[in-house]
Amino acid sequence: MVTISTPEDLLRVLRENPEWKEAVRREILTEELINLPARFDRFVATTEQFIEEQRRFNDRVEGFIERTDRRFSRIEDDISNMRGEHARNTAIGEAADIAENMGFQMIRVLSRDDLRELLHTSDTSGIATPELQSFRRADLVIEAADADGNIHYIAVEASNTGDERDTRRAIRNAEFLARFTGQPTHSAVASVRNDRRVQQTIDRGEIYWYELADRDAQPE
Repeated sequence: MVTISTPEDLLRVLRENPEWKEAVRREILTEELINLPARFDRFVATTEQFIEEQRRFNDRVEGFIERTDRRFSRIEDDISNMRGEHARNTAIGEAADIAENMGFQMIRVLSRDDLRELLHTSDTSGIATPELQSFRRADLVIEAADADGNIHYIAVEASNTGDERDTRRAIRNAEFLARFTGQPTHSAVASVRNDRRVQQTIDRGEIYWYELADRDAQPE
């Protein structure tokens, strides 16, 4: 017969008889507390499932955003290229005006074949091949005459928004023309607008700016 005289006796008996311990637990605890561990386990499982589903959803969203960003980037590149080509074509069409605004009379626009022939008949030693290739792809080279009939050359780079790359190319091409032809040369940028650094170069008189009409501007 089990004799229980102290709390220690009770605890010892409960430890030795798990079924008694379970009976006491059910008597003392509410049904909610008894089921709490199982409910917590289910909660954890549900949460982990939600987290996994959310992760998969995020992966799909990130993949969609990444594809969308690439698509928009390609569209922006296409638009930029179209604007650049439009600026170049406009500058070529207005070559006589560019020359006149700079104080000259246009004689002709040099084609890329003309530039290639110029390179073939000139001393290009010391000039890197990429530089020569870039020169052959100049946006616009104008042969013009001053009031006394002296020949001048104008190197023009055209873009929607003039930047430092345009000014560097125009100045470099003018230097090449001076070297290859032995004639006075000038550099110019033809653009709708310019970034801050280019505008500073123009304001200092280091390069001429020919303003192109903004085809995207709304009519007044």
